[in-house]
Order: sequence, then structure tokens, then C-alpha cells
Amino acid sequence: MLHKIIVIVLGFISMTYINLSVNGDAKTLDEKIDSRAVSILNGTITHVRDGDTFEVEGIPVRISALDCPENKTSAGQKATRFAQQFKGRQAVCELTGATTYDRIVGYCSIEGKDFAKIMVNNKFCEFWLKYDVWNRY
Repeated sequence: MLHKIIVIVLGFISMTYINLSVNGDAKTLDEKIDSRAVSILNGTITHVRDGDTFEVEGIPVRISALDCPENKTSAGQKATRFAQQFKGRQAVCELTGATTYDRIVGYCSIEGKDFAKIMVNNKFCEFWLKYDVWNRY
């Protein structure tokens, strides 16, 4: 399973850089990316699973350092509903190289704004500092 995810991510990254080169945005994107990122996932949010997991072009991403209530709770359902407003928007995820269950782990921004900060600032989730591997928060 991990092999499949890696192949998908590498293929997607290649397509992304080709697309960025055509659009002339590669240099701008590179300047904003953390040098510790193993790779970058850039694309449309196609599905929101819950407050701390969404899919970018069908690839599930667990948001690093974000802890949201589980969907089986009322608070978790509210977090998910709030996060669903971002479906269809563009995300850039700086991948840490970690995986958890069927998801890759990354710090993601949506239209230039840090997704974890959005969720915390709106009081739907908390930072999970134990998993803040780049000490962003």
C-alpha cells in the first residue's frame, strides 16, 4: 500500500511541476515551500473526510500537528462541516514523509492560508504539538 501511495505522489508531483512550469509559477511556489518537505502535493481538494483529513486530487492527506474531534461526536461533525467549505479549492501540502493508516502527512495551505491555523483559530480543533515535527506552532 505504501508503495502505491509513493508512486501516486511522485507521479502527481511530476505533473504538478510540469504544470507549474507551463504556467510560470514554479519559482513563486518554491520560494514559499519549507526546505524540509520531502515532496509537495498541489491540487484541488476533492473530498473532506473530517476536520484533520482531506483528499487532494483523491490522495488522502492527514494534516500534521492538527487534532480535531472524531466525526462520531457532535464537535467532530461541526469541524467536518466547517472544513467542507474548502472542497474544490486549491491546496498546497508540504509532505513530511510520514504516513498514518492510508494517509500521507503534511502541512497544508489553502489559497495561501495555513489550514491548521484556520481550524484552530475558528475553535474547531487544537494544535497537537507532539506531531508538529517542524515546530510551526
